[in-house]
Formats: sequence, C-alpha cells, structure tokens
Amino acid sequence: MSFTGARARIPAAGSLGNPGAIWPVACVLALVVASDYKFRLRANDQAVTGNADLFVLAEIGTYALVAIFLFVRFRPDTRVRRPDVVTFLSYAYALMLAGSALYSPYLKLALVRGAQVLVVLALSRALARHAKPADMHRVAHGFFVLIAGSVLLGLLVRFPQGKLQAGRFTWLYVHPVEAGEMLAIAVVLLAGYVLAHGLERAGPRWPLPVYLVLLAICAGGLIATKTRGAVIGAIVGVLLVVWTRWRGQRKVEAGVVLAVVLITIALSSSSAIESFFARGETLAKLSTLNSRTDLWGYAFELFPEHPLYGFGLTASRGLFLESIGLGGGHNALVNLLMDTGILGAACWLALLVAILLAARRLTLPVERMMILSVLPAMIANSVFTEGLGAPANVGCTWLFVLAAWVGVARRA
Repeated sequence: MSFTGARARIPAAGSLGNPGAIWPVACVLALVVASDYKFRLRANDQAVTGNADLFVLAEIGTYALVAIFLFVRFRPDTRVRRPDVVTFLSYAYALMLAGSALYSPYLKLALVRGAQVLVVLALSRALARHAKPADMHRVAHGFFVLIAGSVLLGLLVRFPQGKLQAGRFTWLYVHPVEAGEMLAIAVVLLAGYVLAHGLERAGPRWPLPVYLVLLAICAGGLIATKTRGAVIGAIVGVLLVVWTRWRGQRKVEAGVVLAVVLITIALSSSSAIESFFARGETLAKLSTLNSRTDLWGYAFELFPEHPLYGFGLTASRGLFLESIGLGGGHNALVNLLMDTGILGAACWLALLVAILLAARRLTLPVERMMILSVLPAMIANSVFTEGLGAPANVGCTWLFVLAAWVGVARRA
C-alpha cells in the first residue's frame, strides 16, 4: 500500500513555505509532543495496566488525527510498487512491532502502541513519496525550535520532580532521559546547519547567529539534564558532522583541529568531566550502570523462553517493572529482543544499516551529512535507553523520519 496525492510545489529557499508544505512539520511535531511531552506525574506501573486518563486519550487522539489527515490527503491505492530496501525494511520492522502486540501480556497498552507504530509508518511513507527536500529541512527546523523553546520553558517554570530526578534539568514532567534524547537530536541537527551554512540546500536559511544561539540553548539544556547516554550520543553525532562535512585533505585538517580541541578540553576540565559522568553516585551504582547490568542479566535469563518472537510488544516494560522496578529494557536491542525476539531485532538492525548505507550514496551533501550524523548519535544513545527500539517516542519517530528523508533525497 502506498500513499499518493498532489505534490506541493518547491518553495523559494529561505521562505517558510506555502500552507501545503506545512503538513510534514505539523504531523511530526504533533507526534513528538503527544508521545514525549508529559503534562502530569504518573506512577510507572499505571501505563501497563491499560488505564487511560485524559492525557492518554489526548495522545491517542493526536495519532488518530494524523492518521485521518494522511488518509484524506493522500488516498491509499492498491497499486503494487517494487520497494527499495529501506522501504521494505521500514514495513517489516513496523509490522513486527505491531504484530507482536497481539500476544503481549499487556494487551491494551500493546495494541495502542502497535497502532501508533503504523501511524508513524504511514507518515514516513507519505513523507518519502510526497515531501520535498525543503519540507524535510522544515521538519528539522521545527523540531529544534520546539526543543529550544522547551528548554526556555523549563528555565522559566520549574515543575515538581521525583527524588531520582532531583538536580537534573527538564521541562514539564518529562523524564530527564527523554529530554536528553530530544536535546541530543536537536544539538546534532543544529551543529549540522552551523557547519553547512555555506552549502547550497533547499528549505529555510536563517542567519548563522540564530543557529548558534539555538545550539547554545540546546547544548546547555542537554548538559543540565545530566543524561550521560544522550551527551555521548550528541558527541558522536557532532564528530560525524565534522567528519562528513568535508572531504579529502580538508577532512583530515578538520579532524586534526578537532582532536587538538578535544584533548585540550579533556586535559583542562578532566575533574569537571569526571564529576559530570559520576553524577555523585557510588562506585557500586556506577559499576552496574544504575542497575542496568542487573536488568540486562535478568533479560537474558528470560530470553531463551521466547527467543524467536519475544514476549510481545511492551512486555519488557511490565516484566522488568514487576521484577526489578525499572520499566523498559534501558537498551534498544535488549528491549527488542524481549518484545519481538530475534526476528524483530534483526529487522531493526537491518533497517539501521540500510538507512546508513543509503545515506552514504546520496548526492545531496547536507542531507547526507544530517542522516549520517543523527542516526549514529541515536544509536550511541540507545546503548543506555530503549527509545530507538521502542514505539511511540521521539527515537521511533525520528528513525522513520530519517528513513523517509533518504527517500526524499533520492527523488531529488
């Protein structure tokens, strides 16, 4: 099944675009806000019970509105088209997630999450077929403006936090780990636009000081969250921005300069860096990565019971919550092995590799740089959090957005 419909004309570079080009930004940001922005405190065990409050219904309603819009705007047809590898694996991964909801021990929550994955897939395919390169850059700009605005909101209005989150920056009732994940993506995107400011591309073109101010806001917010995995992911992404920005001798020169800068920072601020990553925790707690190693050990004890198909979507959240008190796999691959087994994890890994390989072959330099920087940053962060291997969150949304961006760049 594919989505077809009228194509929006390409707006002039630097313009905000005509109304027909607003839908990519509106749809992507709507899903991010609905999934990741928390407007109330809720106990960890409330989600797996399937009890829906007003905010849960609002999240479901937002996904439903996006689905209705896509159906009305891009009428699906039954024409069969030969899919490329990225498209095929996008469908395979999404269907593995949605299908695993049918045998989940937490059926209500799993069915909702499975349906949300299908909406994200539909949005991804609509973007790949009907969006222009300018539209994808608008999505990126809209995202980091949203995140920078959220940082300012968090500075101006402080909301109550749990004991485990004390001293860590966030906004609303968003967990600092989730805030860090969003901020890391925004930082890598902004670093890309700063370094690629002189390159020709479609979409909004703002003055360089605007990008620098937004980058400073998001980078400061990221460090203040004290989310170590997100900081590592952002560092990986920014390094790849520098590496992919130039070619040949310029790449070597940039690498040498960056290495000198990093060594200087490490030598002059070693105590501050050590304090940041230690975060005041005991050696015993650090040695288990905040109980993550205990959780992963328990996961691999359970894994042989259902190795091929897993326990079902969202099972990792409930099983770990009941036994260890931590919800989710705290690692994308572990999360997928528990929820969807080897088949789901294999689809996920294949999709990541396919997007990276397809991005390497792109001839549009900025698009190539963005995809090859953002996705590895998300992968690095996924070692410590399950977002990239779970449904209905910013990691899942951006994974499918990047898959669509590859398709858009190929058409261009």
